[in-house]
Amino acid sequence: MAALIALLSVLSASSMAAGAEWSETTWGGEVSRGWDVGDSNLWVGGYLNNKLEVLEGEPNSFSLADVGVLLRYQLTPTISLFNETDLDESLTWEEGSGVQVGSRVLLLERLYADWQPRPDLTLRVGKFLTPFGLWNVVRRAPLTWTVEPPLIAESLFPDHITGAAVGFQTTLSHWTLDATAYGQATDELYAGASDTVASGAGGGRVSAGHLFGPAYVELGASGVGWVNAANGKWQDGFGGDFACTAGGNYLQGEIAYGRQLTGGASPNWGLYVQDAVPVFDGLWGVLRFEHFDPQTGPSVNGGLVGLAWRPLPWVLLKADYQLTNRNFEDLNRGFVASIVLFF
Repeated sequence: MAALIALLSVLSASSMAAGAEWSETTWGGEVSRGWDVGDSNLWVGGYLNNKLEVLEGEPNSFSLADVGVLLRYQLTPTISLFNETDLDESLTWEEGSGVQVGSRVLLLERLYADWQPRPDLTLRVGKFLTPFGLWNVVRRAPLTWTVEPPLIAESLFPDHITGAAVGFQTTLSHWTLDATAYGQATDELYAGASDTVASGAGGGRVSAGHLFGPAYVELGASGVGWVNAANGKWQDGFGGDFACTAGGNYLQGEIAYGRQLTGGASPNWGLYVQDAVPVFDGLWGVLRFEHFDPQTGPSVNGGLVGLAWRPLPWVLLKADYQLTNRNFEDLNRGFVASIVLFF
């Protein structure tokens, strides 16, 4: 089990090679790999995510939060095409308001081509998730331990890059080394489920992992400079992260700092530490602490106690109780849960 969870750690850092698809990750020791369509070299995956919110000071709600379809076509042995298209919050029931239809429904999450001229090198062109930290490259519902992400995964860097990237992977003295560099010179290609959007960007990420006895440890660093499409201002962001798998536990953490380079705005920064602890086969307990200093207003301290249960290979249930010293954006005190169906 520890080795299987360690695989998630490795793939989250090496998203260039793995494509950050859950077809390459594990939950509870069993792999969900989508469908290979005959001999056509076409792979199809998908998921449906339903979310329940019972939050203090907010009306109760239940939403069809995400429906995602993933396609991968192996054009040649070294060239592949990948697409993810989502329906986002298409239907929501809210106490006192009834059923509402979402205003931003059809989203292009990813559309890119990969060329792997040799096993350790991958070139990517198109729209893809920004290789920043651990969370952003695996932020789809079938891959995350909790219903809501930590605050630093939503505002300190662009969620997507529309441009080009190069990824390199190798081993050196029993260390697994990964490096990714990327750039964007245009607006984001069609709307995605982005909280933060860039109209230009450049950055990179490096990580190193090593097995120390029964524990696998990974360290990473990320940096990006980008133009915020919301205000046309240049910003930069820097982050460090770690992940450790030992005794079946998956411990991870990130710290990130972001600032606006023009206009005199105050910087913001944050961190989180999260542990997923196996309870019995297919069930994990999850604990998280996070701190966030926004550009304006007092600091936010939050905590989470949750469960993640995979009773069947294609079903993932998550239930979290969130704690915070003040409600801020997606961090509200109360109960959130989700039912994720995927193949």
